[in-house]
Amino acid sequence: MCGIAGIMGKNPTEVIAGLQAMNKAQAHRGPDDNGLETYHVPAGFLALGHRRLSILDLSSAGHQPMQNTRTGDWIVFNGEIYNYPELRRQMEHDGIQFQSNCDTEAILYAFELWGTDCFDHLHGMFALAIYDKSEQKLILARDPMGIKPLYYAKTKEGFVFASELRAIISTGLISKEIDRRAVAGLLAYGVVQEPLTMYKDVKLLKAGTIAIADLSIAADSVSTFQKMTYWNFPAVHTPERPQAVEEIRHLLADAVRSHLMSDVPVGVFLSSGLDSTAIAALCADVVPDHINTFTVSISDHPEMDENPAAEETARLFNTNHHSLHLTEAEVRKQAGAYLACTDQPSLDGLNTYIVSGAVRAQGIKVALSGLGGDEIFGGYPSFRDVAKMLKLSGFAKWIPPNIRSFIARWLFAGKSESQRQKAIEIAGIYPTLKNFYFRRRRLFSDAEIHRFGFNAKDSDLDENFLPPESEPDRGLDGQDVYNAVSILESRYYMGNTLLRDSDVFGMAHGLEIRVPFLDRNLVSYALSLPGKWRTAANGVKKPLLSDAMGDKLRADLKKLPKRGFTLPQAAWMAGSLRSQFEHLSDTVKNSGLIDPLGVSAAWQNFLADQTGPTWARAWLLGVLGAWLERNET
Repeated sequence: MCGIAGIMGKNPTEVIAGLQAMNKAQAHRGPDDNGLETYHVPAGFLALGHRRLSILDLSSAGHQPMQNTRTGDWIVFNGEIYNYPELRRQMEHDGIQFQSNCDTEAILYAFELWGTDCFDHLHGMFALAIYDKSEQKLILARDPMGIKPLYYAKTKEGFVFASELRAIISTGLISKEIDRRAVAGLLAYGVVQEPLTMYKDVKLLKAGTIAIADLSIAADSVSTFQKMTYWNFPAVHTPERPQAVEEIRHLLADAVRSHLMSDVPVGVFLSSGLDSTAIAALCADVVPDHINTFTVSISDHPEMDENPAAEETARLFNTNHHSLHLTEAEVRKQAGAYLACTDQPSLDGLNTYIVSGAVRAQGIKVALSGLGGDEIFGGYPSFRDVAKMLKLSGFAKWIPPNIRSFIARWLFAGKSESQRQKAIEIAGIYPTLKNFYFRRRRLFSDAEIHRFGFNAKDSDLDENFLPPESEPDRGLDGQDVYNAVSILESRYYMGNTLLRDSDVFGMAHGLEIRVPFLDRNLVSYALSLPGKWRTAANGVKKPLLSDAMGDKLRADLKKLPKRGFTLPQAAWMAGSLRSQFEHLSDTVKNSGLIDPLGVSAAWQNFLADQTGPTWARAWLLGVLGAWLERNET
């Protein structure tokens, strides 16, 4: 995994200086090597930059930018192509001679053979740019699930792109004006909604998308990208269930085997949960007695400790297990470093930052994660809840919305104000699957967001505070309720929160996080099956995954409630970090972005009730305050 960057402009001195600034800003993503190449094109000057974290072929043969000497094409690439060995064998059979053992070189030859159709042949995680010399075009592309990020922006004389938002801003070519639409989405869901970013002029290339810039035209027109989607979620079909279970078993084994490809040490994040245990079990089949598993816990909080269950799993599969115990003081101290390396404000990510740092400190460069298991195999309560909401709405559809909201207010009278407000708004909305899903995922309610000074209609956002360009309906036609929730969870919660945070906070430590559950073949097949096969039945969580794993999983594990590496953030904000977070809240109040009265209300609600979701709202505002201070917006 690496960091990539590029600039197109008229002034070569400005282009090179900007590219050097971006490489420096992304040095943490690639501490092993860096490269820069410039090209004189009809539209002006193009520069490509790269920071390398060496994973495959540790020699200088893997240096980037990399050229295809047969065509003159160049590439900068971030990610891993897991079917690279198969592609290489096919290409060598056709007479192509490789100069390295890198998957990067295979992408260049794939582009030579198939043009932009090559992305249909790549199975992996990637964000890349290819300079097509003969056609004088620049092609940007992201993998189907959006595991790797790619930001871009228009400039006065061309464009700029990079793996991180901070790198683009470091060029000094882009305005630092905050996008209020992005802030509204941040308040609604705890994270900025793709393709928006915190900066009005910078966008995130959508997952499964190609963007092409014509470099043969005048530089003042070159900043226009033609975009096309090359991958979509599959249509549903219904094979025999035993056949489907067998196919899932085969695809899981293949996914994990390919994700273990590496020339550096590999580890596995191991918790007490089903997903990471499944990954560890499958890894043990491939490399028995050699797989390293890691569990991080806070020694001061034994009630949060997942080590006992993880150690039992490690003994079962004979892994080299590492129990990493941190004190609460150590973890709390790392919260400051986490705030300093946040690329965009996010409610989540602190746990990923801490776990990644602890694992990297053990000499591990690559870690496999169970991320994606909940989205693909139906692990979240949202699968059950949205289905129930739709069923209840069928009975209540003749009741006027205001009466439904009144009933909800009465039923939730004993709950917290935030829970009551969410229930009232859910009861009053137009009853569609999409509306129920997004309301259930909301952090702040409509009323609270209005108190912050935001209105969806005035902000050119839809009723769920989403940018229409995110296409929230895409892929939902013809899907059953469970498959539709899988798609929404994958695109919005996983895509905007989990994957983005895993990239930023893993790479903050120079750690590549791989996600076998998001293997292209596995996702395409699993999401083509009837959704009801993936929902909990007879107390068994994720029955399709559980059945595919068979006796590799302990019986009790299949029925355990969902857990994870949790942190006592509420206690910190009410105690040792209180003065810091009150200061950060004041920063938000004074920013001019948000109505100070809304910020004060959120903080006071947290102090009054630290057990419910109010802590997450206060935490987010603190993260936003830290981001605003660091970026001097």
